Amino acid sequence: MAVIDTVMQTRKKPRKVLTVPGRYFTGQGEPVSVRLLDLSVGGCRFAIGETTLPPGSSLQVIIADRGPYKAHVKWCADGECGVTFDVPLDEEDYNSFRNSHVFDFSDEGAPGTFTPIIGDGRQRFC
Repeated sequence: MAVIDTVMQTRKKPRKVLTVPGRYFTGQGEPVSVRLLDLSVGGCRFAIGETTLPPGSSLQVIIADRGPYKAHVKWCADGECGVTFDVPLDEEDYNSFRNSHVFDFSDEGAPGTFTPIIGDGRQRFC
């Protein structure tokens, strides 16, 4: 929990608490459907369950039916993950998400087309 508190103290933009469908793709395997729990122009937090993504990992995020937005994992703890977008969301897009209602959580609700991730910066420690 301390990790989350530290990250939240350094946030520069306000976050909108919401629940919308999303998907993320790490470049390996299939895209994973998630529920985004809050959103700012600079990043988002989503429930990830028992999966863990290493901080610094590259990924792409679909928010509702928009994106993909390139991002990097900032933290993962307690079944949640926080990411920072490589390019902040456009204010118009952010406001449309901020003012939206809860969307359909089926796979059809957040289709998105992901692009290959090249050179995700993973490091191996032996």
